[in-house]
Amino acid sequence: MIEYLQELRVREGSNIRIINSHIFKDKYMTEDEIEAKKIEFSKRMRDIYSSDEKELEVIDNIITEVR
Repeated sequence: MIEYLQELRVREGSNIRIINSHIFKDKYMTEDEIEAKKIEFSKRMRDIYSSDEKELEVIDNIITEVR
């Protein structure tokens, strides 16, 4: 099992936050899969924040292999 850590750095108002997510896969992810996961997670977080009427600016989205 391969574990990836996804770190989404966002600006919420004047604060910068890091939202972490873990991804578990049986096989290594391709570059296309990694990009799709980044887009999916960013959209999901924006949707969650916008439902609370908060604006979220994505600064960076990084996926690294943990083990």
